[in-house]
Amino acid sequence: MDRELYDQIVKERPNLWWWVQNKENLSLESVVQGVLANGDMDDVQRVFQLVGRKQVKEIFLQQISRPRHNYRPQTVNFFKKVFTQDD
Repeated sequence: MDRELYDQIVKERPNLWWWVQNKENLSLESVVQGVLANGDMDDVQRVFQLVGRKQVKEIFLQQISRPRHNYRPQTVNFFKKVFTQDD
């Protein structure tokens, strides 16, 4: 994971990944999932700035295309609407 991403998101908001022992080893996909599933809108804006909205969208759509994922139905619905605006 990018050091800036760790310092500005994961280190600032470790409670988004409360179950993870070593948060420095989170993948980019795990960071995106943690922010979209558990963060607030400030966290979402920050991850958009650091990772890029397009890449966050791609990661999210890939994650929800799997038979099982860790997003609540309301979260999936909300971010589908958010990312539809990009098209």
